[in-house]
Amino acid sequence: MLSILEYRKLYLSEQTFYQFLKLDDNLTILDSCQSIFEMPIGENLVTIFPFLESISQAIHTEKTIFLPRIDISEKENESKLFDFLLFREERFPDRPIVCIIKDVGRSEKNVLEMEQLARLAMLENEYLNLQNKNMQLENTILQMRNEELRKSRDLKNLFFSKISHELRSPVNGILGLSQIILEQENPTGELKEYIESIYTASKHLRTILDDILDLSKLESGSIRLHKQHFQLNTIFQHLQLNFLQILEKKQLKLHFHIDEAIPHVLVGDEVRLTQIFYNLISNAIKFTEKGQITVKARLESLQENQCKLKFEVTDTGIGMSEEETKRIFDPYEQVGNLSYQELGGTGLGLSVVKQLVEIFGGNIQVSSQKNVGTSFVFSIPFEFLPKQKLSETYQKYQFFALKALLVDDSAISRLYAQKLLKQLGFQVDVCGESLKALEMLKNQYYDLLITDLQMPDLQGDEMVKIFEESNTHKQKTAILFATGSLGLRKAPYPVLLKPFSQEQLLSMLEQVIPPEKQTLCSMNYLQKITDGKKDFLQEMLRSLMISIPEDIETIGKFLAQKDLQNLHKAIHKVKPSTRLIGSEVLSRIASEMEKMTTYNPTDWEKLQKYYEVMQNLVTSCSDSMKKLLEI
Repeated sequence: MLSILEYRKLYLSEQTFYQFLKLDDNLTILDSCQSIFEMPIGENLVTIFPFLESISQAIHTEKTIFLPRIDISEKENESKLFDFLLFREERFPDRPIVCIIKDVGRSEKNVLEMEQLARLAMLENEYLNLQNKNMQLENTILQMRNEELRKSRDLKNLFFSKISHELRSPVNGILGLSQIILEQENPTGELKEYIESIYTASKHLRTILDDILDLSKLESGSIRLHKQHFQLNTIFQHLQLNFLQILEKKQLKLHFHIDEAIPHVLVGDEVRLTQIFYNLISNAIKFTEKGQITVKARLESLQENQCKLKFEVTDTGIGMSEEETKRIFDPYEQVGNLSYQELGGTGLGLSVVKQLVEIFGGNIQVSSQKNVGTSFVFSIPFEFLPKQKLSETYQKYQFFALKALLVDDSAISRLYAQKLLKQLGFQVDVCGESLKALEMLKNQYYDLLITDLQMPDLQGDEMVKIFEESNTHKQKTAILFATGSLGLRKAPYPVLLKPFSQEQLLSMLEQVIPPEKQTLCSMNYLQKITDGKKDFLQEMLRSLMISIPEDIETIGKFLAQKDLQNLHKAIHKVKPSTRLIGSEVLSRIASEMEKMTTYNPTDWEKLQKYYEVMQNLVTSCSDSMKKLLEI
């Protein structure tokens, strides 16, 4: 009879990364080729790999079971991935169970090295071709751009030719005739004053032709509001970016403040609302030489799916008298002795704002004081989407045991953000200095970094740039900025405007934290290894629904007894099962608990907290698996 080593040689060479085992019906090792693990003859395979106990029944009933990429590592920075294939070999007289174990890490490394060599050769051969293709592509793009510019220029010329025919030609005629009369006829007295008035009015009329087209659309009622989902925070961020250059040129600050009570997702015309803010902020910048412009949004009323928001745009500009504020929304209105020719614009912007606010169903008022500043306040009703109802377990534990570093020079801001992050399950470290934070990032991997943009020793975005260039950790850190103002530069990562609510923080975290780190339970892995076989899948689910709660109960027993050695073994046993049910969060918690059993002294209180979370997650996952079985 062939030995298991000879059996292995029939299929694989000596250099492959496989180990073959011959087992009896009780999974006792009858024969082994010692290429990866030391497998004593007569020892039970379940003793060596405890996770196999939960699927032992399936091993006897299924012809073939394949478990890919099982992690059996015991140390934190260690990765031991192995494939397990179990089947009954009919060609042996005693029909034993054969187990084939593949060292995935060594195999993948070997394949990767071969692939890299092949890629290098291909890259060298293709480099010159790519250079030629790039030159051809650049020429093609240049031709396309020239063609687009030509078409755009032709279209623009066609449009302006129409406008000139209908409007500009008559205006230019009036201007020309007025100038001829003034220069050649030399009128005197009242006639000269009349002609000069005609000439001045014609010049002004020519400057407002473009603005009056927008105004005519509003007055004719041709503008219709469109309903779409949007976030107020996003609008404000885009506005901040739009005004970066002019703010920097005039050395002004633009600040946004959003009431935490405002619903996260509003329903309304985002484009027209942005136009209102754009005109008001433009107007404020135009009349402000030093200081700042502040935009505030607060909740005025809330009922069912309707809310009313109050907005305020305040500047520290030249201000107006009470009489001037009464006329400020009239078209072409001038402020004081300054003309719109001197300041730029036509005076139609605020008139457009007033009419847009009224189309929204709101109203707008203005208050101002000479040499102090001006404030525009308006209220607009919106619909809103109710807060997404996440399951209590998901909302509490989706980020549990993830590590976060919070960098802010404000102690109050650190305390507030730290509280929110801890409520979401994060392990949080805080730091008030950017340079110190860089050292912490170097010595410890963090799943999340939240830093203020404006730090006293090193700006937040500069710190992030240094960290990314020197980062030696295998996994990528998710990054968020949090600040009261975006300042005068673009942020390379998403920005949370202070003060932010837990809802706003949660929404941003769900975008930047990879989905695989948030997964509580997924059947993808089980469906893969059962190859879509319904009966096999149900059998595996039933087995896991029995074994996992039993394993958790065993962990609880050893935890209560403070039996550290058996507790470590029990936690290690349940880890592969968490992969079978696709629970990244549960797997992460099991790994953290396993590490804690190696610490001296042992933090039993923290272990108990993690165990309680593990219990809740297992209950939630069991409910999901029950529903799957019912389906």
